[in-house]
Amino acid sequence: MDRLLRRTSSRWADGLTLIARSSAYTRTCAYSDEAFEVVLLNWAPGATSPIHDHGDQHCWMVVLPGNVRGYAHVEAQGSRILAPGGLDARAGRFDLHRVSTLRGAPAVSLHVYSAPLREYLIYDEPARRCEGAFGTYDEVLSPYAIARRR
Repeated sequence: MDRLLRRTSSRWADGLTLIARSSAYTRTCAYSDEAFEVVLLNWAPGATSPIHDHGDQHCWMVVLPGNVRGYAHVEAQGSRILAPGGLDARAGRFDLHRVSTLRGAPAVSLHVYSAPLREYLIYDEPARRCEGAFGTYDEVLSPYAIARRR
């Protein structure tokens, strides 16, 4: 999966116009079926995700244009900046992390999940506990982006 994403990442952002928010990120479904899901995140400058896991799914993320930083405050394990083509992989429940953009620069990242991300955990920092959340989309690229689910 890593090699495939690295080889194709430069082609994904060409000509795409994704909906945007001025201080957050949006999730656009490019494809989803029972086997896997492809989601594009459009990050505003300085946008930050909550600390979260990916439920029981594996997740591969590749940065298209821009830079993103991945980190968590639960028990700091370090952080790193991912430039265009930079790849990160996460696996399973409780692999808690946070993603953000650098101030002053937007970014787009492509996420492939080993199955649709329907339920996952968000870590509530002040309460120091995890809460359940549900995967949603801000946009779907076409009527064919989400395959029929039985």
